[in-house]
Amino acid sequence: MNFDLVAPLLHRIYDVANHGIDSHRQSFFRIPDTVTAQERQQLADAGWTPNTPVQWPHDETIQRLRSLAAQVDLPRAADAFVASLGSAGLQWQAVLPAVALGLAMPEHAHQPMGPGSDRCAICFHTATAKDRTQLAYHRALQGSGWSDEDGPLAAVLTLEDALQCSPDSWPQPAPRDIWVLHQLLDLLRRLPGTARYSQARTAIQAAKWLQPAKPWRAGLLLEALAFVGVLQAPDRPGLRTRFTSARERDQRPSVRVEVPGPLAWWTAAHGTNDALLQSLFGHLQRPTAEPAAPPRHPVPRAKSAARPAGVPKAPRAVPGPLAAGDVYAVRFREDLWGAAYCHEMRTDEPTGVVRGRMEYLDILSPTPPTPADLAERGFRDRMDGSRWQMWCASLDKTSGVKRIAQGVAPRPHAQGMPDRITHGGAKELRHMATWNFPQL
Repeated sequence: MNFDLVAPLLHRIYDVANHGIDSHRQSFFRIPDTVTAQERQQLADAGWTPNTPVQWPHDETIQRLRSLAAQVDLPRAADAFVASLGSAGLQWQAVLPAVALGLAMPEHAHQPMGPGSDRCAICFHTATAKDRTQLAYHRALQGSGWSDEDGPLAAVLTLEDALQCSPDSWPQPAPRDIWVLHQLLDLLRRLPGTARYSQARTAIQAAKWLQPAKPWRAGLLLEALAFVGVLQAPDRPGLRTRFTSARERDQRPSVRVEVPGPLAWWTAAHGTNDALLQSLFGHLQRPTAEPAAPPRHPVPRAKSAARPAGVPKAPRAVPGPLAAGDVYAVRFREDLWGAAYCHEMRTDEPTGVVRGRMEYLDILSPTPPTPADLAERGFRDRMDGSRWQMWCASLDKTSGVKRIAQGVAPRPHAQGMPDRITHGGAKELRHMATWNFPQL
């Protein structure tokens, strides 16, 4: 499964604007009409067919996980984990935590997390199907794939994909990957004893050893290290120390803590699990000096600057200050556009933020609307029949929102002003339209 070849197509499909829930309450992503039959076949041939739901009963999922983990050579998984720090794809970061989960997972009967919940209190298994391709997409993009949210099924799929590759093809860490590992561990050991995961995440991001140098990149690495037991508290161990149940890992010191255990409970005073580090990575000789950075494995971008073939070009924005009577084209999806009308403008004090009181026009089009499309066009209410407007900021600074006309007279509306007018940015026009247009 070569992710780099299909990443641009997957970015377009797994855009939040394409997300929906079907009649069976199953999550899915609508494939835009602008994705051609040839491109769909390309995804299928590469093994990346979108909306491929997978679901196994609890006991079968646990059996699969334990069996797959037993097939993995732990030193190879450790090597691949280190390689994911720079020279290999991020999907290899997920393999070691998935193996740790499978090796530690005991056989057990399903125990509900709580009344009315189908989530297992031992392993986080849920009866909800997961999209195999979407999980693989996020694994390649972010290095996730063992998360409690997706339960043991995510770890099963991670190991299945890894084991499709011959053992000799699993990545080996470059000297710089090993150097980065030790730099990260030294950084964690130097933190003040009171430092928690958020300070560690900030320090790792600032060091810029990982690419992309984003908070989520450092955060997921810390979660992986804690998950296996490199970062742990004495009474909150990682899985290479002992198995901890879903209920235990779901506990946090306070509601303000966003990460699961054991990272939620770790502080720098707890240090690192040097015995586990030696077991997993002790065979990797630390370079005496910083190695030259090899060509990095390209980190796939979630958005491409290039406009794909077949996707309509955004209209040229009409210049000028915001005013009543302006009409803005709004891109709801790459294959669906609408428009919003400005009733009046105002400047907030003391911030100086300029806002327009916007309302959707009753128009949907696969291409950006033009001034000729606006003639005699009324407003579009919410699906419950209520009128809706929003005070929007940044109308002339938001991607996918372009002024296409000025001085347009409004059509009369049977209802008066809405009782409540919300405030937000122009980007909200893209998302709030789901309340007005059932096609979205």
